[in-house]
Amino acid sequence: MPSVTRKRTIPASPEKVFDVVSDPRRLPDWWPRVVRVEDVAGKPGAERTRWTNVLAADSGRKLRLDYCCLASNRPKRYEWEHELAGTPFSEHMLSQTTEMRLEPAPEGTAIKITSTHTLKGTARLAGFAMKRSQKDMLEAALNRLEQLFSGEAG
Repeated sequence: MPSVTRKRTIPASPEKVFDVVSDPRRLPDWWPRVVRVEDVAGKPGAERTRWTNVLAADSGRKLRLDYCCLASNRPKRYEWEHELAGTPFSEHMLSQTTEMRLEPAPEGTAIKITSTHTLKGTARLAGFAMKRSQKDMLEAALNRLEQLFSGEAG
């Protein structure tokens, strides 16, 4: 089960950071490859909110991926799951989750993002490669969050 965690301090209050990371409509602002979000059902920050991310693939094609909020505890935790059932990804993964934990810090908010993939079959052999790509993705997300909030301390 490849799991990757990255941490950063963001120059904004936990409430402001939570408002961004828990609102699917804000994903294009900070989550890598998301070009738009469609079909949001539910309120930002609420458990069981569902949405579709439209991602730009390296090939130039667009990918549509469905997600659901698994857990939400304002302003401390937000977790979503990629809904795999009926997709080509279900052949290789049992689950894919992303969790954000937020804590107050002297400089703003300490954020910890963890991406966990539970692989199945021969896909488990590629776990090390998946970890590398997940590290890059989480670092890019944190970089974009930091840019989004720079100059907005408190």
